[in-house]
Amino acid sequence: MTTPIDAAELRRLIDEPDRELAILDLRPPLVRTQGHPALSGGIPLHDLEQRVTTLVPRRGTTVVLASEPDLDARGAEVLARLGYTDVRVLRDGLAGWSAAGERLYTGTNVRSKTLGEWIEAELGTRTVDSETVARWREAGEDVVVLDSRPHEEYVHHHIPGGLDTGGGAELAFRGLAAVTGPATRIVVNCAGRTRGIVGAQSLVNTGIVNPVYSLHNGTPAWGWAGLRVEDGPGTPLPAPVEVPDDLRKWAQQTLDSAGATVLDAVAYDALVADARRTTYVIDVRRPEEHAAGSVPGARSVQGGQLVQGTDEHLPVLGARVVLVDTEDLLRSASTVQWLRYLHDGPVHVITHDAPVTRRPETTPAARPEVPTVSAAELGAALASGRELTVVDLRPSREYAAGHLPGAVHARREHLAGLVGRGRLVLVGSASYAPHFAAADLLAAEADVAVLTDDLADVGVPLTTADPQHAGEVVDEVGPPEFGPERDRWYREYFEWEYSLVPASTGDPDFAFEEKRP
Repeated sequence: MTTPIDAAELRRLIDEPDRELAILDLRPPLVRTQGHPALSGGIPLHDLEQRVTTLVPRRGTTVVLASEPDLDARGAEVLARLGYTDVRVLRDGLAGWSAAGERLYTGTNVRSKTLGEWIEAELGTRTVDSETVARWREAGEDVVVLDSRPHEEYVHHHIPGGLDTGGGAELAFRGLAAVTGPATRIVVNCAGRTRGIVGAQSLVNTGIVNPVYSLHNGTPAWGWAGLRVEDGPGTPLPAPVEVPDDLRKWAQQTLDSAGATVLDAVAYDALVADARRTTYVIDVRRPEEHAAGSVPGARSVQGGQLVQGTDEHLPVLGARVVLVDTEDLLRSASTVQWLRYLHDGPVHVITHDAPVTRRPETTPAARPEVPTVSAAELGAALASGRELTVVDLRPSREYAAGHLPGAVHARREHLAGLVGRGRLVLVGSASYAPHFAAADLLAAEADVAVLTDDLADVGVPLTTADPQHAGEVVDEVGPPEFGPERDRWYREYFEWEYSLVPASTGDPDFAFEEKRP
């Protein structure tokens, strides 16, 4: 059932101990950046059925929809159809939340990024500017630059000579092997600020004697200093042959300090079998390690990215989290030391090769039965000049990279405005099934079908020309490609990030000091 609640009731739910709660924002990503509750998670209506069963897998979880009243009402209907039994809608949406004196925060991953700024201020994480690092290098001083981003970001662009660790939780695991001695200066960089700060402090926390710095404002500032940024494979760091005993000891002590227990297979199976609580199983290792073998049903989210985006990956507040790692436990410990500030539920660890017999329960939404067309049928219809409109529901970047001539890019919320333009043929991808959006149109008695094959099989060359959009492009929130617009975006982003700690002062949802060990 769906129950309306006001802001005071939602605050009571947040403050209620040991309660599972998911506060969901159904607006598109760019719209969400204009202001949202700090503890909410974003799952747009556009792909709600396809994501919510993974991110909120237990149908008995208390779900509060908190965005716009009309949108929340539609979302409540969807969740009811999927079997969620405790769905509540925030009365008057975010306007009601604000009117009650609660705060809205702009941007993305707000609590995670505020934590990074808090770490630098409270723990005294050292920072260094790009010009200084360049002078150290020119003088032949012993300095190593460790890139804390996932491999794909590193390949896109990185500092020449910077080492590809593959992600923040890999810094101690892979990065320290590249340090030649106790006097080596270690500089940790990312694409902005947070992962550099958190990564640098992660290394400091292991107890190493080396001077460790975060690179002030990361790769954008490196470029603004007139220094070269390059792309390509660079220098990837391998996994260590053996993790030193001192790091193993640190990992175990860190997990113990955070109250994170290491599970054997029997304990894990019992925990996963307990349907009274949500259990997230997250493999924090590199994606290729996860692909080579992991605990059945585990999701691959590298440790640094998990800390960077708890609102994206762990939207159920109070849920259990099980991190999958290798037997040294170094990457899970590197993750847990910061996750403890951002997630209140119990955290456990298990090794990737544990002989478990159970997998976390997830029941994907069944695709509705809708009319379909094959690639050959669509190609023939286009060639015949039949009145139809191809509606491309893929992410805007995929549409921009190549679409059928005349195809209109749209999101689910735009579809009603396209009815009347002949038959609508909805196009998706391996990651987006248009069937749910098609079912909406069928309920309104529209003439609609779904393309069942790949776009490349239609027999019509894809184009990047003449893009058409049914509404504003609202699924992109990151920086533009290189150029003046990207520079402008980052300067505004840094000003926003500097404001996070002052803006959140006194907000109980940012009480990091209370969780400090």
